[in-house]
Amino acid sequence: MAARRRWWHTLQSSKAEVLLAVDLYNRSGNERQLEAFIVHMNLGWMKLLQARTEQAGGDLIVKDERGWRKKHPEGGYLYKPLRTLLAEQLVETDPRRSNIVFFLGLRNQIEHRHEAKIAALVAGRTQALLINYEQTLVEWFGQAEALGSELRFPLFVSTITGDAAEAVKLVRAQVPKGVLDWVQDFDASLDPGLSADQRFDFRVYLISHTGPKSEADASMTFIREENLTDEQRASVEQVRTIIREKHVPVEDLNRYKASEVVEQVAERLDADFNSYMHSQAWKAFGVRPAPGASDPAQTKPQFCVYNATFKQYSYTPAWVEYLVRHLSNAAEYDMVRAWRTPVADDDGEMPASTSAASDPSLAPAPAAPVS
Repeated sequence: MAARRRWWHTLQSSKAEVLLAVDLYNRSGNERQLEAFIVHMNLGWMKLLQARTEQAGGDLIVKDERGWRKKHPEGGYLYKPLRTLLAEQLVETDPRRSNIVFFLGLRNQIEHRHEAKIAALVAGRTQALLINYEQTLVEWFGQAEALGSELRFPLFVSTITGDAAEAVKLVRAQVPKGVLDWVQDFDASLDPGLSADQRFDFRVYLISHTGPKSEADASMTFIREENLTDEQRASVEQVRTIIREKHVPVEDLNRYKASEVVEQVAERLDADFNSYMHSQAWKAFGVRPAPGASDPAQTKPQFCVYNATFKQYSYTPAWVEYLVRHLSNAAEYDMVRAWRTPVADDDGEMPASTSAASDPSLAPAPAAPVS
């Protein structure tokens, strides 16, 4: 038999990392399961992308501007990091890419004494990270490489007891504010269609089945809500798992004029917030260009959208939430109030900004290199 190609061995290594990640996550106790899961899933995804690149005849080595392979400072060649491979294989609007980037940033935010609470907060995204991997693995390399036969549905109690909803609220309240703010800001940076996609955050409703069991029954079945009959809706105990209907964003739906943003934020803030402060805020956080800009549509679309027909800007609910969350901090409020637009030097260079316009929460935080 002919020797296996290099990419095949890389693929098997990828699958081994993912199986280890699942084993570590599903073990009992609170011994840093989430961090271990993230680390090994990152490695699994990176090796999967490497195998895909190798199979297609691509290059895994970073090249300089001359097209020469770069050397690593410690010897050998410099391999492309996970973020670069993601950008090459998955488009920016792919929910799988957003899900992976979320965990790259979250790894830097984890506070280990609160890790179990953080894990509960992001459980849906954790599940999506694994499901996305399995679906991508099969899509790229075929059903023969699937992990489904090697993974088992875990036994658990924490999220199916009668007080589950209150327990989740309590857990969220105990997550460190810095981590919670980072998660909320990451979510605000996403297009609504991405954040609502099951491939970014996997959400299900579990309803116990009390009817008789048939030979073909599985322990879990997926049923779309729109396919239920009236009788089934009235007897939800016969439904196992319901996938919620997705809502498609509509142009200018649920967007606010600047005056409406000012009104909403002012009601919720313990400090003065008027149209001047709103103008200061969008400048400080770099949400939209100044009047007269050559391209008025260069906005952060998660917060602000330019309507070319009416030549005006509208703002999203995420912008309102972002302002309330950040301006509730006295230091950030004072920074925004005192904001001045940087002035270019004699060479036309803009000074390095330490302002909120370069707020790392508006772009996922860089992760430690994965190799």
